[in-house]
Amino acid sequence: MAQHHKGERRLVQSRVPEEVHAQVAALAAQCGLPVSQYVADLVCLHVGRPDLVRDLGRAPEPEGLPLAM
Repeated sequence: MAQHHKGERRLVQSRVPEEVHAQVAALAAQCGLPVSQYVADLVCLHVGRPDLVRDLGRAPEPEGLPLAM
């Protein structure tokens, strides 16, 4: 499935200890995000650019149709 354009970006690669990766992957999964997007959003927050955060902290899209009252 095609994804929306996320703007100008540059690849950053890093090797982290296995234990850290396991924790980051678990946290990303809890947020419903891929690890790379989770880490990208954390880096944006770390350098003081919350305006560039794409997905972290956003509520997940509700599934299904709203109930009628």
